[in-house]
Amino acid sequence: MQYDLALTLALIQLSLFGLCWLLVAALMPQERHPALLFLLTCVSDAATAWLHVSQNGALGPVAPWLMTLGLVSATLVCCGADSFVNGRLKQARFWFGVCAVGIAAMWLPLPAGAEQVTRLAVYQGAFLLLLLGPVAWLRRGMLAEFGRYGWLPLLPFLLMSLAVAAFLLQIALQPEVVPSRFEVDPVRGARSLVPFALISGVFHISWLGMMFGRQVVTAQQAARIDALTGALRRSAFEAELAAGLAAADRLGHPLTLAFLDVDHFKRINDRGGHASGDRALAALGAVLVRSLRNTDRCGRWGGEEFVLLLTGVAPEQASRLLQRLAREIALARIPVPPGCAPLTVSVGYAGSSAGRPADAGTLLRQADEAMYEAKHSGRDAIIGHHQLGAARGRDGDGAPAVGGTG
Repeated sequence: MQYDLALTLALIQLSLFGLCWLLVAALMPQERHPALLFLLTCVSDAATAWLHVSQNGALGPVAPWLMTLGLVSATLVCCGADSFVNGRLKQARFWFGVCAVGIAAMWLPLPAGAEQVTRLAVYQGAFLLLLLGPVAWLRRGMLAEFGRYGWLPLLPFLLMSLAVAAFLLQIALQPEVVPSRFEVDPVRGARSLVPFALISGVFHISWLGMMFGRQVVTAQQAARIDALTGALRRSAFEAELAAGLAAADRLGHPLTLAFLDVDHFKRINDRGGHASGDRALAALGAVLVRSLRNTDRCGRWGGEEFVLLLTGVAPEQASRLLQRLAREIALARIPVPPGCAPLTVSVGYAGSSAGRPADAGTLLRQADEAMYEAKHSGRDAIIGHHQLGAARGRDGDGAPAVGGTG
């Protein structure tokens, strides 16, 4: 009766986890591969639990099958974890190779005498390698993506590896205890499912948590990052601008805000269609994100207009940085349809100097005004708001606008 209850509870638990993995595979296509492997692990573990308990504790007659299923479960777990972390089975040869060695030791004939001890030692050794493999090869990827929480799904591997290592040590020091592992003991057979259920529960819950955590991070990134250009979305950039202004005010640091608009973008769309326009914007966004400093921020304000936040840069110093950025754009040779001039941008900027804080609305308005002045002055130009009076005066006299490059 005791082992029937233990088996029932174990099967219910595995069925629930199997249903969870089935839902993950159906609802999260990008996680389908690891989810299906973890689902197969539940099936293999259920067969192991049933086989274990159905013998009333006498493991000897079914030991090869029991150990084979154990190795299959461990291999599926390793493959699922590998696929989750790396996006593919990067260590497949190792997982399947170790599994094959362990299974061969279960079924191939061995020299008489210490046959049972040898089989169990090889099996436990293979099992230990499968447990330590994810910790050794997947730890760095898990920690890079999830920080210290990346240890949670690896914890079951560590716990089980300690138990297996202890049993291997016992085999080496007391090989005579091995036959007792296969004696008839229904109570021990039922109780053995308790640690199995605990470790299995920790394993499935932690990996489910990692998958849902990844989805949350992906959703947050999608809410912040423009899918086409890789720049921040407008709302995300506004939040960064508010934080940057608050930090600049608190620390007394300067900053500059720049509006950047693609010249003659309508011509690109008219001649090559919206697909050509999207390709140009994607390439431009990549150049901007790549070329800026880690402390700077780039956002897509709308359409072909981008906005840049240059922290620690006073307006008087911004021209040199923005000119370098314009050169990077020119060197990138962003593809445009035949008949269109090489892609150029018009840039307007404004900012606050140290000890002279500015609000977001004022900076946005001033940078926008400077950008429109760059457009009106002939495009392919870089103009600061503090230069507007001089730029308009010289432009009225027929001289080129300040900062003009075309």
